[in-house]
Amino acid sequence: MTKERQAELIHDACRECGLDGHVSWLRSYKDAVNGAEKLCYSPFDRESVPIKKSFMYCDSLDMCFFYDQTGHACVSYSGRSTLIQPDMKDNKLVEAFEIAKKVLTKMQELADKE
Repeated sequence: MTKERQAELIHDACRECGLDGHVSWLRSYKDAVNGAEKLCYSPFDRESVPIKKSFMYCDSLDMCFFYDQTGHACVSYSGRSTLIQPDMKDNKLVEAFEIAKKVLTKMQELADKE
């Protein structure tokens, strides 16, 4: 599957799961800003990598959706929280990972049709 097609599938999966569908491209490891983005880029991948960055409605959680080199749907994440922050006390982190699972499931379903 081409990288351009991966970008389309990421967009479609995110939109279907209620997230914004804007996909950006990591052109090199230097373009990665946060921990989640850095986990998307493999040193073995010499091409640009399409990713969907999302804060997942949390104050301190970054997630990125992408396909790995074998075409499997992936999510990387980084963040921090304390017991008194809404992310933790209001279960926003749990909800974020439930949404992430839906997005990954849809991404993989779309990829498997290719």
